Amino acid sequence: MTAESGVAVTGDIAPTIRTVPFPRRLAVAGLVLGAAGNTAEAIIGQLIGDRPDTVAERMQMAAEKTAVIGTMMTIGTVAVPFMAIGFLAAAHLLRRRARRTATVAAVLLLAGMWGFVGVHVLELLNLAALNAPDPVAIGTFLDSLESDPWLLALFGVPFMAGAVLGMLTLTIGMLVTGAVPRWIPTTWLAFIVLDFSIGAVGPVNPHWLYLVGAVGLAVHIARRGNRAWANA
Repeated sequence: MTAESGVAVTGDIAPTIRTVPFPRRLAVAGLVLGAAGNTAEAIIGQLIGDRPDTVAERMQMAAEKTAVIGTMMTIGTVAVPFMAIGFLAAAHLLRRRARRTATVAAVLLLAGMWGFVGVHVLELLNLAALNAPDPVAIGTFLDSLESDPWLLALFGVPFMAGAVLGMLTLTIGMLVTGAVPRWIPTTWLAFIVLDFSIGAVGPVNPHWLYLVGAVGLAVHIARRGNRAWANA
């Protein structure tokens, strides 16, 4: 108690106030569900095969595999918000060691997830075009949107630049600072390099690395408890 204020001051009563983006359990769920959904989408897409170049061929594939493609795109679209939560959770852990780096990574990854949603919406519209009176004409129109400069600026650029640069910033920041066990960002770094370079090779898909890293980070957050999460 100080003589001037008459208020007792105890060092361990007033912890450092930090910004917690969301509850710890939501962070854990976001990491696991987001990565699992995105990985499932990638694996199903790998089983379906490469996307045809022409509109007619894509429409034919969609007509033959409507249920599978619809399931894949639905899973992938639902996974995106959870992916965003997972990336924000990772940035939150990095924030204590490297505040500016974490902020840059979070902004880039949110932009990437925004673009990713746009990509999924366009694919879902292509699938819905099968029920249109003139599906080929609608499909041709939707296909032309993929090269529209405004849509590229709105969704394409944020996805490609935000996802890649955001994950690179996040993983390198974690590796340098040791904010989490270093095998986790190493796994994610390997994923982003492989996914945006050579992609899937035979039965092996880089998204498994993303899933393993996300589950590892979720376990790390879960084991440390609420207090460690709040003070991260």
